Amino acid sequence: MVETRNPPWTRDELLVALDYYLDNTDDYFSPKGEGVLELTAKISQVAKALGLTGSDTLRNANGVSMKLLNFRAHDPNHDTKGLSRGNKLEEVVWAEFADNPKALKKVVASIVDATRAAMSNDAPVLPEDDLTEAPEGQLLTRIHRYRERNAAIVKRKKASYLKQHGHLCCEACGFDFQANYGERGSGFIECHHSRPISEFVAGETTKLVDLVLLCANCHRMVHAARPWWTLEELRAALDTGQ
Repeated sequence: MVETRNPPWTRDELLVALDYYLDNTDDYFSPKGEGVLELTAKISQVAKALGLTGSDTLRNANGVSMKLLNFRAHDPNHDTKGLSRGNKLEEVVWAEFADNPKALKKVVASIVDATRAAMSNDAPVLPEDDLTEAPEGQLLTRIHRYRERNAAIVKRKKASYLKQHGHLCCEACGFDFQANYGERGSGFIECHHSRPISEFVAGETTKLVDLVLLCANCHRMVHAARPWWTLEELRAALDTGQ
């Protein structure tokens, strides 16, 4: 019988673990401790929502305890160093969020909300594409993409922009599909969701002001690497030819 390994930890799971670590930096992180057991259950639900497993017990308390101790190895404020072994993603997540626990807590709250919605079948599970996931992780990236592709609000955004400007064009580079391709390009433009999903409160819907019209090239560049560019950063890159 061939033993199958558990899939690598995702950014979503590590963010949830890091949030717990920053709230409990002096804990021993015993796998039998109540806090670690509760965290293990929460992380297992995140893994399940991501489709990593159909089981509720993908991550066990021993593994979660070790991840917490891996974070301690990156903590310059702790005298007792943790485990030296770990992976690159732990280091990256630490560098991005350890000094901004308030932002991390907002992200984790959104991940937990998204997990709960996925478990109740209220959230869409979109096929993966080749864009780089947001710093907030896969679950919030999926919601981001869903809102960008929501036909009803995209139609409203296009109509609003057309009424105001008289034509549809990329708000970054100015490319106009109809002007370049004729009638075939009429109404053709992509929508980018410019507001991070972690900034939304539970139940808040996307507004037209949250959407930006972009050509396919500019939209891909926004999502091409982490952190995703803002519209202002995209425009600046076009201006300077970076």
